[in-house]
Amino acid sequence: AEYSLDEGTTWNPIAPVDGSFDSPSEDVGAEFSVQNPGVYEACVRATDSCGSTGSQECMLLAVYDPVGGFVTGGGWIDSPEGAYTLAPSLAGKASFGFVSKYKKGASVPTGNTEFNFKAGGLNFHSDTYDWLVVTGSDYARFKGSGTINGLQAPNEQDYKFMLWAGDGTGVDGADTFRIKIWWEEGDTEHLVYDNGMDQAIGGGSIVVHTK
Repeated sequence: AEYSLDEGTTWNPIAPVDGSFDSPSEDVGAEFSVQNPGVYEACVRATDSCGSTGSQECMLLAVYDPVGGFVTGGGWIDSPEGAYTLAPSLAGKASFGFVSKYKKGASVPTGNTEFNFKAGGLNFHSDTYDWLVVTGSDYARFKGSGTINGLQAPNEQDYKFMLWAGDGTGVDGADTFRIKIWWEEGDTEHLVYDNGMDQAIGGGSIVVHTK
């Protein structure tokens, strides 16, 4: 068994917990260190005794510094066609406001995120945050869950969201914003909204606060 943190470019061994691969099913584990905060795609794969390698399974791994800074923002973007999957032809102004930070000693961040795409009648409000990663002095990414128009997803659970915020990282020093909202049903992800890129904001400001 092997793991990778760089999208499958470099693979490292994973050891069986009991010391040897001697049964059809094994518990495995690995210890590793990451120098810089960021969101990494962690992948695992297995190779059998004949040398055949199975397909890799991946998940996002957030490595954060709880005293590394926080992010605030407010403003609007021009929501592009295709962003709102329930009505992909819609485009127009979408407003946002957010703050995400770690309180002293906390392992999960606190704050609030609001996103309103008026043309689509979409009003997202966050309830909880999972993690916040601040990379460098000008970029942040955080993940959490919330409701749309005060309602949960069709599976009676909160919607998931991820937000990317750039402080002057766009063309000509523009602040950038991206938000993705979805709900999960087993292993299936149902996309609701995604403007799809680090998009220059039309107005307002995003600030990454470093300590």
